[in-house]
Amino acid sequence: MHRLLRNAANRGRLARPLLLVAGLFASPLALAAGTGTGTDTDTGTGTSCAALTQEDGLQPLPGCQWLDGHLELDAASLASLSYDQDGLAAVYAGGGFHYVRADGRQLPVITFDNGPDYVVEGLVRGRVGQRIGYFDTQLRQAFPGTFDFGWAFDDGVARVCEGCRPGTPDDHGHIAMVGGTWYRIDRQGRPAMDAGTP
Repeated sequence: MHRLLRNAANRGRLARPLLLVAGLFASPLALAAGTGTGTDTDTGTGTSCAALTQEDGLQPLPGCQWLDGHLELDAASLASLSYDQDGLAAVYAGGGFHYVRADGRQLPVITFDNGPDYVVEGLVRGRVGQRIGYFDTQLRQAFPGTFDFGWAFDDGVARVCEGCRPGTPDDHGHIAMVGGTWYRIDRQGRPAMDAGTP
């Protein structure tokens, strides 16, 4: 909760507590793994795309469609988005969040704190199929490695796993990642030290 309040204040995401109530406190991987169908029910807003706004949460985004697993945005929809200090705007479509830049570059990201993953130490966790990679604020992959799961960077290292999988949800809907091999990586994606298990 402390991280939510700290980052909401830092990034201006005060609308997050109102978002996706059914997914409150759900695992980032469980929310990110949703594939979505591109139908109106994906956003709950009557359109196939919704923009995340600071004031009103998810709002319909005219000129945006979810087609063949990809966001299609026209020039007017790109111009209407609210971009943050990193030049990123959040769009919900196809069962998950995406960061979009004004030039149209986009990245599906994991869901965390009921919204798109935070940029931490200049990197955000993006979805690469069913795996996770790390991307800079220009939405370029920071290094080529992908992982079955990974946490945000903290003091230049991130804990990642290979071969882990979602466990059984607890009474509050939290889903721990279980099994696999856990280790830490540095900002170049190289193993940094043994992390043991989560």
